[in-house]
Amino acid sequence: MRVLVVGAGLAGLSAAEALLNAGVDVTLIEAGHRLGGRTRTVRDRFRNGQIADSGAEWVDSIHWRYRELMARYGVVDEGDPAPWTTIRRWMFWDGRQVSGRDLDRLEAGLFDAVERYEEATDVPATSLTDPSRPDRHPDATFLDSRSLADVISESDLGPAGRLLAARNAQGEFAAEPRQVSCLFVAQQRAHEREEARRQGITVTANRVAGGTGQIAEGLARELSSRPSGRLSISFGQRLVAVEQDSVGITALVRSSDGEVRIAADHVVLACSLVPLRDVEFRNPLPPLLAEAISSLGYGSITKTAVQFERREWVSGYGTTDSVSQRIYETTVDQAGDPGILMAYCGGEGGERLAGLSEEERVAIITEDMRRVHSLSSTSIGAFSRSWSAHPNYGGAYAVYEPGQVTKYWQVLRESWGRVHLAGEHVATCTGYMEGAIESGRAVADRITS
Repeated sequence: MRVLVVGAGLAGLSAAEALLNAGVDVTLIEAGHRLGGRTRTVRDRFRNGQIADSGAEWVDSIHWRYRELMARYGVVDEGDPAPWTTIRRWMFWDGRQVSGRDLDRLEAGLFDAVERYEEATDVPATSLTDPSRPDRHPDATFLDSRSLADVISESDLGPAGRLLAARNAQGEFAAEPRQVSCLFVAQQRAHEREEARRQGITVTANRVAGGTGQIAEGLARELSSRPSGRLSISFGQRLVAVEQDSVGITALVRSSDGEVRIAADHVVLACSLVPLRDVEFRNPLPPLLAEAISSLGYGSITKTAVQFERREWVSGYGTTDSVSQRIYETTVDQAGDPGILMAYCGGEGGERLAGLSEEERVAIITEDMRRVHSLSSTSIGAFSRSWSAHPNYGGAYAVYEPGQVTKYWQVLRESWGRVHLAGEHVATCTGYMEGAIESGRAVADRITS
């Protein structure tokens, strides 16, 4: 059997590994010129050996597939595990920095109001018995018709509470509250709870010592050691068209050297849906699948990291009412006098930054970081990455918008003849590196069984 895998991120690499283990010959093509997809560890912009991840940065305790790969390649957690929480350690509000319990004095009852809002978004998850099928939730149609903005408007949140709720949506889902289906939120929460219950652990998160890019690099090294002829990997190869019949598929692929046709028994489209919107499917796609590919929401994230000579800031995550949205130190567990601050901008704020050059984004965020933390230290290195600005990705990760879970969830997870989708957008663990690995292995199992 011969399988063409399109995309060399964690989904494509995981699919290729599982297929090779099953005795399948694999051709892996990648439109870009590196492995890893939306995992990307930046090592060449900073002094003192410090690093930062411009893409996926955190791995949860329940992400067992990713953690198995960490163990395989000798990769370890960085720092102590931390629980996720909406209330961060400090807030920059109306030109001043407020931290700890002073937040409750900023706005009467802020903690209690945010806790009630969080509970309102979490409650629907308790009725979802199978996180892999949120469309079967007993209140699926109603929940999918609502957005997080609806819950915010019905909550007793003041201005600061509404900012925290909005920043939570922009950070977790890379989208504005009105763009996030309440059924999708229920699915995410139900999956977390089910995995925590099944594994008997608490959900916490860690950064990865050395960066998340090491996992894709480890997979690539391992795949490259396979017997010659079983695996072919090519970069700068963009899928242009796909045609299938009863005996196989033919893919038209374009590179700087021209166009070439690749014949295979199956094709795994292990890439974002956004670039697939420009692919010609010469057998017309089923209408609902075509609509899902062209319409599924993708969140926008712009991550801007700035290294300063000295660490002059308050520790912990901070929520701001400024352009940076959220500011935190990525090097809290890395040695040296310098340190790196990260601005994590999602939703419309991330999209606005995406329209600027990297130099402009770095200048704007550096100035904002100086204002928020009253910094005097010199900046000595930086990067800014807007995932929605890159045609190979078109966004940070999938976000199911109101009405899209009941309509698109299942059709995106079913094969269309010899064409199969993989990627975090078709996983139960949607939006995470864990989901990319999950989807790649699931597609390989489907093909080989």
